[in-house]
Amino acid sequence: MKRLFSHPTDPLAQRIRALKVEHAYRQLPTSLLVNTINGLILVLLLWGSIDVERLLGWLLLLYAVTLVRLWWLRRYLATNDQTTPAVIAWRILFAVGALASGLTWGSAALLLFHPDSLNHQIFLAFALGGMVAGALPLLSALPPAFPLFAIPVSLPILVQLFLQGERLPVTMAILFLIFTVAMLVSSTQFSRIFRESVELRLRLKSSIEEKRQQALLARLDTLTGIANRRHFDEALESEWKRGARMHTPLAMIIADVDYFKRYNDHLGHVAGDSCLTRVAQTMATAARRPGDLVARIGGEEFAFLLPNTSLRDAALIAERVREDLLEERIPHPASPVADRITLSLGVASLIPDDGATKSDLVKAADAALYRAKQAGRDRFAMMT
Repeated sequence: MKRLFSHPTDPLAQRIRALKVEHAYRQLPTSLLVNTINGLILVLLLWGSIDVERLLGWLLLLYAVTLVRLWWLRRYLATNDQTTPAVIAWRILFAVGALASGLTWGSAALLLFHPDSLNHQIFLAFALGGMVAGALPLLSALPPAFPLFAIPVSLPILVQLFLQGERLPVTMAILFLIFTVAMLVSSTQFSRIFRESVELRLRLKSSIEEKRQQALLARLDTLTGIANRRHFDEALESEWKRGARMHTPLAMIIADVDYFKRYNDHLGHVAGDSCLTRVAQTMATAARRPGDLVARIGGEEFAFLLPNTSLRDAALIAERVREDLLEERIPHPASPVADRITLSLGVASLIPDDGATKSDLVKAADAALYRAKQAGRDRFAMMT
């Protein structure tokens, strides 16, 4: 019982315990259904051979225990509490329920045993052995539920058969004992295999999630949290092919923070990193559509990729980005353009076809950015 009340601190062990408890309760409806049906069959087959009061009393006891376990099951499914104390509590309740069922079925060997009928003794032993065997896959996943069920079921019938003193009942008792021990050993092995299976599944899932997270991080700019150059290049390749298939325009905006080197020299690199992060957040807010992408492609250089966007619509987005950043009022004491951080932007849009390439789009946006800078910065310019 020590393991039942232990509190593992390892997150993986805690998760395994929670999954084992969940599996046990998910299997419980099958166990309860088998209990009710087999109990009714046992009573019907013994009807007329055993006192009616004992038959009905035992059946009512079985159904009462089953109803209590069913109520626990409904509570478990309703709460869905996966915290460690709750999981331990539900595990204890499951073990108590298994013990109660085991004691109820074991009492059948005392209340329903026919001392003068070998056929009834064989049938009762067979029924109880079937209950033990049927409980193996249902209870073994959550130790010590199976031993708590199987031992109380087996001991009374073993004692009753041994007390008969005759060769056949004693032989049956020995065989039943061997069977019970084999079931207990199998239960231990089943529990170990189930735990290893759950652990392997969790480790595999964790590994997949970790790789997915690493792949995601590899495509993000570590400073600003938006897409990096690698992600931008992959998206450009994909969107260019899509635009070629659909014959729809693909727009690009290249933006540069005006006089950012002076900002760094004047306020320091820590302030510069904070500034770039705020610029990136402002741009990410402007890229509102699901297919739009904003990325940091250089030190203070950013780029937008806008699928199915005309040159005019891209220019409107560029102007909105410029105005949004002005409203942020990030001070720039070393700028000859304004007293705050400003942007220069170059806007281009092409319909991908055999006569144009991705490089043409990049060059057009870059050339437009150059013209915006030549015109005095803090503005956007469109491709010609």
